[in-house]
Amino acid sequence: MKAVHVGHNDNVATAVEKLIPGEIVMGITIEEEIPKGHKFATEPIAKGEPIIKYDSHIGIASVDIKAGQWVHVHNIEGERGRGDVDNMVRHIKQDVHRDRSVIGVDTTYALTGYRRGDGSFGFRNHVLILPTVHCANKVVERIANSVAWTDAPHREDTKAVYVTHQHGCSELSYDARQTMDVLVGTATNPNVYGVILVGLGCEVIQAKDTAEEIKIRAPYKKVEFLTIQGEGGTAAAVEKGVKLAKEMLEEAMQESRVPGTLADVVLGTECGGSDSFSGLTANPSLGVASDIVVTQGGSVILAETTELIGAEHILAQRGINDDVSKAIVDTITGYEQTVIDSHADIRGANPSPGNIEGGLSSIEEKSLGCIYKAGNSPVVAVKPYAAPITDKGLTFMNTPGNDIEQLSGMVAGGCNICVFTTGRGTPTGSPVTPTIKLSSNTFTFENMADCIDLNAGGIIDEGKTIEEVGKEVVEEIIAVANGKQTKAELNEQNDFSIWRLATTV
Repeated sequence: MKAVHVGHNDNVATAVEKLIPGEIVMGITIEEEIPKGHKFATEPIAKGEPIIKYDSHIGIASVDIKAGQWVHVHNIEGERGRGDVDNMVRHIKQDVHRDRSVIGVDTTYALTGYRRGDGSFGFRNHVLILPTVHCANKVVERIANSVAWTDAPHREDTKAVYVTHQHGCSELSYDARQTMDVLVGTATNPNVYGVILVGLGCEVIQAKDTAEEIKIRAPYKKVEFLTIQGEGGTAAAVEKGVKLAKEMLEEAMQESRVPGTLADVVLGTECGGSDSFSGLTANPSLGVASDIVVTQGGSVILAETTELIGAEHILAQRGINDDVSKAIVDTITGYEQTVIDSHADIRGANPSPGNIEGGLSSIEEKSLGCIYKAGNSPVVAVKPYAAPITDKGLTFMNTPGNDIEQLSGMVAGGCNICVFTTGRGTPTGSPVTPTIKLSSNTFTFENMADCIDLNAGGIIDEGKTIEEVGKEVVEEIIAVANGKQTKAELNEQNDFSIWRLATTV
């Protein structure tokens, strides 16, 4: 197999290996060198005509294109999110031709974790040391490191973790509210046994106020707070924080794992460092796993709103009712209008330079591949950034495409395990939620072996089916839920970033 033709209506195919001029591939004579993972025309495409992949528009031809010619950013113009050419969202009516079958299995999966007071389920039992403002970052880091290098009791699923961030003060009211929501949501995530909040003392997001909101949402949660000013400086604050962390860890170590099921899973789905194989291997495999989680009573989060621009016609048809379908379209096109209002070409920001080098030519192409992560289950709810996930089934959360801001939003919403697909490779992970990396291709899996847990490249290289790899993903979810450390956890990735809505003031 030298090329993949995805949809019946497609007029381009993706090269599985580098193609040389003169080769006959799929009955077509290759006219110029086609890089691995890039597209070539399978029929003549006239200037102004749509480029079709995944049975949907991914752009229009900016010049006449012959069959066998390379199709990429040099001869395709994206139609969506283009502030440099548009002043409003383009509504492009498209039919939906995708297979809508939902894959389920009869297997009963056994997993264990920590049942919380509200019924939620944690696969980790960490003590989180959390700054309420960036001024406290260094103190938080020193507390965590001091605990790690002492004889404080711990085990792999129960230890002190921390994050740092650049928020908490000099924010407009709605940005401050969003920061508070993310901090509170992160602290109340079921993978967190207890939290120690560290503030400076004079900031907008006060440690005391944050602690009170955490206790309102999760009365069972262990919460302590301190301020650097209130303790009399850095040294005293670190000493107090270390004491509190050790005490909380001793309590956490008394907790025991109990049985759970896939119905206890709140699965976050993410893709980052995508390439053209992401939509052919890794994302569809994760989609199978997502459907299995849903059919067994669990919850799944689809996010990355910018990376759904051009695919909303597919997702909207899966809304459980008209209100959900409308919310899907309004959320995606509303975000797109913000992009258009920036008066910039979205390409270069999304898809990023690495995405483009990997063969992705437009935001539509990236989105149509991204959406496979969510399988084919109905969308039961649309939620704002970092809002608690309260529904069983598939929820769409409004987040940026930025990997770490998106991951932080899902974790704040209660995501207790995440599968992160990647084509180019990335080390990203959350200190709170175990993050499984799934590579779209074998080269990246081998090249970044210390960062990536699973390989979907066998779909191309070995003839594995998407369903087979999807079930492998579910088995990995179970293993990690039961305590297996992900590569991101072994590397102590504690990535955390909050979506900023406005300027600092």
